[in-house]
Amino acid sequence: MKKQLSALALGLSFLVSLSGMAQERKIIPCYTNEATEAYFEKYPEARKEYAKNQKTLKDAYSQLKSTSALNKAAAFVYTVPVVFQVLHLGGGENVSDADLIAALAQINSDFARMGADVNTIAQPFQNLYINSDITFMLAKKDPNGNCTNGIVHRYDARTDWDQANLAYYNGITWDPTKYLNIIIVKGIIPQGPVAGGGTIVGYTRIPGTVQNGSAMDCIVYDSGFLSGLQVRSMSHEIGHWLGLPHTFGNTNNPGVTCGDDGLYDTPPTKGSYGSCPSSMSGNVCAGATTVYLAGQDNPENIMDYSSCPKNFTTDQTNLMRTVLASNVNSRSNLSQPSNLIATDVNGLGACAPKVEFISTNASYTVCKGGSLTMRDYSYNGNITNYQWVADNGAVINSSTNSVTAISFPNLGVSNVTLTVSNNVGSASKVRNIVVIDGAAQLSGVFQESFENVGVPLNWQSINLNPGSGFWEQNTDASYDGSASFYVQGAICGAKQEDYLITPVFDVLNNPNNKLEFAYAYCKKNASQSDVLKIQASHDCGGTWQDITSLTATFMANKTGGTSATPYVPAFNEWAIFNISDFLQWSTQKNYPSVQVRFNFVEGTVGGGNNMFIDAIRFYNPDGTNGVNDLTKSIEFGVFPNPTNNEANIRFVLSDVANIKYSVTDILGKEVISGTERNYSAGEQNLTINSNSELSRGVYFVNLSLNGAKMSKKLVVN
Repeated sequence: MKKQLSALALGLSFLVSLSGMAQERKIIPCYTNEATEAYFEKYPEARKEYAKNQKTLKDAYSQLKSTSALNKAAAFVYTVPVVFQVLHLGGGENVSDADLIAALAQINSDFARMGADVNTIAQPFQNLYINSDITFMLAKKDPNGNCTNGIVHRYDARTDWDQANLAYYNGITWDPTKYLNIIIVKGIIPQGPVAGGGTIVGYTRIPGTVQNGSAMDCIVYDSGFLSGLQVRSMSHEIGHWLGLPHTFGNTNNPGVTCGDDGLYDTPPTKGSYGSCPSSMSGNVCAGATTVYLAGQDNPENIMDYSSCPKNFTTDQTNLMRTVLASNVNSRSNLSQPSNLIATDVNGLGACAPKVEFISTNASYTVCKGGSLTMRDYSYNGNITNYQWVADNGAVINSSTNSVTAISFPNLGVSNVTLTVSNNVGSASKVRNIVVIDGAAQLSGVFQESFENVGVPLNWQSINLNPGSGFWEQNTDASYDGSASFYVQGAICGAKQEDYLITPVFDVLNNPNNKLEFAYAYCKKNASQSDVLKIQASHDCGGTWQDITSLTATFMANKTGGTSATPYVPAFNEWAIFNISDFLQWSTQKNYPSVQVRFNFVEGTVGGGNNMFIDAIRFYNPDGTNGVNDLTKSIEFGVFPNPTNNEANIRFVLSDVANIKYSVTDILGKEVISGTERNYSAGEQNLTINSNSELSRGVYFVNLSLNGAKMSKKLVVN
């Protein structure tokens, strides 16, 4: 569960690894200040509202302090309902409930002054560390009143958390006026580059930063820092969530710049990073009061960056309690009796499980006779029984295990159902598995130019990141016709992957055919690191082979260059790419059933520019000039399209030419065959389907000009 940062850090706790790695700055203990500044840069008006909220809290804190001297106010116990939102892809980031329960116990120990190391804290800070009477309890009811154990496990690609993408919070956090949401992720990707790189442990929103009820009002925390006293980094983030600054002030440069958190009993200090200096470290700054000895600071404070965090102070406790009594971000609502009843923090949390399972290769299509492995990821309670069932003749290897292989001997759709249960109840989930015979859905020549609304027949657009960019139709730019497909990079998160998958086509029996497509792309900035991966599968999507990858620099140099403006390519900015030129493609020539996947991978920062593709064509060159040059030169078109009656094939010849046309269905079967003959120069119009020979469906109108072949899609309604 620990991050394996270097040989020096192996086997050590986070606290020790900070000391060992201080010079290399491999760990960024907290990203709250940077996240706050980035938010204010995007929403400048929020800074003014924040300043107003901070004044409200400061005035309330001063009033509390004036009436409570050096001790906290009357010991009303503030109880905060907590929900852990664990985002995972089946790896170690899917931390166990037991680990999170232990982490929360450590946090409560920190806030109650119950740590075993209390007596080792330097004076006077040992005496200034008091029980805050703030306790954190797992919620036992969700926002809809359903039973929960307070720990939600979500199979979600957002576990590679893009801090800059504010849409990432959507659909994850529960009402933050009722719950403290702690999102556990595999890693946190910062907004913009971090000097020297580094692993961000966590960050949050200081009260008043975001609007009341905002989904961003939560804590985001790296799953690798939950062991033992490492979790005091989460106590640190909760301190921020309750209004505490760093002891060294609003900076993230400890050990360098003097700072002051504005609280009486925390000395102005430079702070410490990764080491555990004496309280007489010399990091104290001008302005210390008589509470401390000359030259004394508090490196053991949980809101410092030292490797020995142990304590809060009385004034820090006063400020946190002030925040919990405030209406700023409705913090005062959390501990209201009505909210504690609604969230049922005193309940048992004995719930029926919530069911989830996935295919281990993330594919839900399979060839006839093939198999998939399914793995359970259910949560919300201890599971005592598993039961897998499937229809359409599917054969389950281990019907009562959490993991099982399932084979699919019959064509069609197989419904796979997992039921999980315990002594409270049960839950079931069904996934549809499409079993195909692997026969080519397209044979011979085909071309897709994305002219019709939606995803074309037998194509797939797969988006693993709800609320973000994905492959979809765009009518603002095209290489062929009036539309293309694109990914809107500006709303894509860091490292996000989106798939556009072709139908199955026959490579074995078309060995001389080329596979080409047109693309256009623009980098948002010079460091953008997007990639377009071209991949192929000959087992119905069960496995994928990399054919080649087009880097951001390669694509931008060929097409749109670099610009922060949302990119819409002009016609002369499109480039043609021949997939069949690559050695790896040759392995696909042995198969009659091949699919190609266009996998756009957003860069490590996210929020890039647009990626377009169009005119994907599988064809035998036979003397043509590339993917669509000949089609454009003769103005080949079919109209009206779609049609519910006859249609016209139009083309313009510059000289006499030998023309033959035909119409094939989606499986390549010829349904209309025209007579081959010579046509004179000029515009030509040929009528098809005048007798309604074509039933509703998708067809390809094929035109041969002196042996050179081209094709257009036709939709009959």
